Amino acid sequence: MADSEHPRLILHDFLSLDLCKELEFIHKSCSTIGYRENVFSTTLSHLIATNSPHLILPFLPIREKLKEKVEEFFGCEYELFIEFTGLISWCKGASIGWHSDDNRPYLKQRDYAYVI
Repeated sequence: MADSEHPRLILHDFLSLDLCKELEFIHKSCSTIGYRENVFSTTLSHLIATNSPHLILPFLPIREKLKEKVEEFFGCEYELFIEFTGLISWCKGASIGWHSDDNRPYLKQRDYAYVI
């Protein structure tokens, strides 16, 4: 494991170039204005709400494979629960300060976060 205070797992070439291109197409086709200025997002619930549930299919094996890697790396005793999956693009002018993903009372159940 990496630094014990802030362990990190870096997986090189986790996604194929073709899969990245497919996700990029989905995001460019279906994204909406995100939660900050100059940020766009595509979430699974948004794809369902906009009658595009078939576009969720590429996400499912990625989520499961990555969850398994995180469980293995951190030696999780129990299976993790995936709370959120989405594509977020940060355009020129977007910013966010240093933060943790459990920084609000309603997020305190979060123990792990992963980003591709």
